[in-house]
Amino acid sequence: MTYIPTIIGILIERIANFEIIIPIAGISAAVALMTFLYVKRKHRISHRYNFINGVSFFALWIFFGMFITEYQRVPKPMLNDFGDGVKIGVISSPPEEKPKSFKATIKIINGNEYKKVAKPANEILVYFEKDTSHTPPEFGDLIGFISDVRYIESNGNPLEFDYQQYMSRQGIYCQAYIKNNEYEILQPAYQKGIKYYGAKIRQSLIDIYRESGIDGQQLAVLEALTLGYKADLEPETISTFQTSGAMHILAVSGLHTGIIMLITNLLLMFLNYSQTTRIIKCALIILTLWSFAAITGFSPSVCRSALMFSMLTVSQILNRNVSTYNTLAASAFILLTFNPLLIFNVGFGLSYLAVLSIISIMPFMQNLLPKFDPVHDSRWILVKKWVLKYFLGIVFVSIAAQIGTSILSIRTFNLFPTYFLITNILVIPLSYFIMVTAILLLSVSWCAPLMGLVTAILKFLLKMLTGSVSWIENLPASSINGIFITNPSAIFLYAALGFLIVFCHYKRALQLKIALIFICLFAASIALFDSAKNVNAQLIVYNKTKSSFYSINNGKNITIIANSSKLDERSISPALDNAALVHANLTEILAADTLSKIKDLFWQIDNKKFYILNSAHQIEIMKDVLLPVDFIIVSENTFVNAEMITNNFKCENVIFDSSNTEKFVAARTSEYQKHGIKCFDVAKEGAFVFGDGAKAIWWY
Repeated sequence: MTYIPTIIGILIERIANFEIIIPIAGISAAVALMTFLYVKRKHRISHRYNFINGVSFFALWIFFGMFITEYQRVPKPMLNDFGDGVKIGVISSPPEEKPKSFKATIKIINGNEYKKVAKPANEILVYFEKDTSHTPPEFGDLIGFISDVRYIESNGNPLEFDYQQYMSRQGIYCQAYIKNNEYEILQPAYQKGIKYYGAKIRQSLIDIYRESGIDGQQLAVLEALTLGYKADLEPETISTFQTSGAMHILAVSGLHTGIIMLITNLLLMFLNYSQTTRIIKCALIILTLWSFAAITGFSPSVCRSALMFSMLTVSQILNRNVSTYNTLAASAFILLTFNPLLIFNVGFGLSYLAVLSIISIMPFMQNLLPKFDPVHDSRWILVKKWVLKYFLGIVFVSIAAQIGTSILSIRTFNLFPTYFLITNILVIPLSYFIMVTAILLLSVSWCAPLMGLVTAILKFLLKMLTGSVSWIENLPASSINGIFITNPSAIFLYAALGFLIVFCHYKRALQLKIALIFICLFAASIALFDSAKNVNAQLIVYNKTKSSFYSINNGKNITIIANSSKLDERSISPALDNAALVHANLTEILAADTLSKIKDLFWQIDNKKFYILNSAHQIEIMKDVLLPVDFIIVSENTFVNAEMITNNFKCENVIFDSSNTEKFVAARTSEYQKHGIKCFDVAKEGAFVFGDGAKAIWWY
């Protein structure tokens, strides 16, 4: 059970940021105490002190978790660490094609011989200019570039994905946009390794798919399903699979690794005749599993399944009984030792929760499966029982996995797929056939006639898969959207679920009582959260690059104001999520760049008056008018001098939305502050939130 205190140590160190000397001292003290107790084991200590050995062991692994987290921490670099001249680095991830650029990461290195890794400036995120006349650098290339490096910044909008935090957990704090004339490839394929060769093999396999005639989103789904490459998936495709509950098919995991192992095991059956050949078979299976992991980019879910299957294969060779729980825990411990911050990876969590839930809940469902009786059952009855057992197995595994993952899934994506059972019954067999057919396609790629036949079959299967998922998405109430639970609520619910499962296994009253306590805590946290969502009035000025974007909530209804070019559902999603959070109705969407009436530019929130200035015409007509307001929102670089703000508006607070340029805001802020006017720059400080609706956002 070392992984539980290790996880606790990782979380403590991530929050507290202790110096590395603290966990080293803690490990030394715990080892010294355990050594002392072991030496003195012959001299019996009073029973009331027996717990010290357990406490010291628990503390040892907590400090170990703190140590590996701090040891592998990548500190945030200063921008001047990169210098103003030429920066040299190695492309450390396969470039992904985006609509207007190619996205990759670069590991910065120093020195004329390109050997020394720069500290603390390590990896940065880069976007290469997209141009049909240029091809981007490839994974492993050594390049020199002169582009400016800047920090990755989140927009700071409530309920929006925090990209800055996501990248910092991967040790990446900076980014750069590199134009075609700002870089030069110094040495192709400079740095090679298992990731390099895995990426090369993956690209070669993708090229075979393309040469076969598969294209569009069918190709994107095939790449994701078989190779874990999701860069070509369109947002609409991802949304369709997510809403229908089939997203796990596109996340290469235990299902895909299991298929690879099954096929490899069948192909190597001829090596079962002696212990020596079985060892060779074991080595080949493990090599195949980890080669597949390398091709898929070593995603956490694939590493988990590859590690577990490797342990299972070795145990079979050694004729040892395997505890699935121990194997699962051991794989988690090993992966966290190499990368402690995987604990914050949603894919890592969903993968382990799904497996843990399946192995703990499935024993209760096994009795519901049909029993085979070869003596009395006819061949037809045996076939019917096999088919029934297969589909019931999919249903039961789907239910078990959904129980374990639904809480984290809801906390992350705020939705629950209603027809997940129907989805899994359809897509799991289809994904199996697609995997097998894809392997067959790659195997016969040298023979054009066979390749054409297999491609036709594969296209048909992909069409069935995407068609099934789209059909389920379009069913009435295909998903329950807008479900919001807080982190404490999720923790309480998982704790209650865990103790209920343990109670079902061991039937002890204490476990049931603890589960009921956590259910009560969950209900209390939900009640507190619901009370915070009773919004009377709220104004949010969102941070959207070069855009004006506001939402006004009067307690029941929400009005959204945004630039005409940003009125699509995806662009205004933060405001839609906020409306769902506080149970408000979206009643009106206005184009900010067409507003001219005072009633559309003037609002009152909690007895405070807000006014938007977005054109010079407003300034002209306000010269001889007195309009007392509490906050002025300056938009579109609209110039208004400090005297007018204090005299005509009687205002002491100015908010600059993100449609203003950095230079304009800096000049106006300097002027306004000299006159005692407080300024808030949304582009730098994140969204401006006013009103009691901030309580719900804080709770969430």
